[in-house]
Amino acid sequence: MVKEYKIDYDMFSALEIIKIIEFFNLIEKTKTAKVKVSTLIEKYHEYQNILRSKSLEKKYDKMMVDECGISIYKTMKAVQNEAR
Repeated sequence: MVKEYKIDYDMFSALEIIKIIEFFNLIEKTKTAKVKVSTLIEKYHEYQNILRSKSLEKKYDKMMVDECGISIYKTMKAVQNEAR
C-alpha cells in the first residue's frame, strides 16, 4: 500500500519533496526496525532545513500521528536523548 502524505507540494521543489518523504519513511521505520541514530539525526536536520517553519513541523507531526501513529517530535526527542 502506497501512503499519501499530506504535504504542501507547491511549497517545495521535487528534490525537497523526495527528502521529506524519505524522512517520513525513516521515521515510520523506527516503529519496526532499528535505525542508526546518526542517520536519523542527519536526516532530521535536513528535514528541518527544508521546512524552516515550526508551524509546518507541528502540522506534519500531527499528520504522521494521525496517519501512522508515530510522532516525529517524540521520536526525535528520544533519539537525541539516546545520542547524549
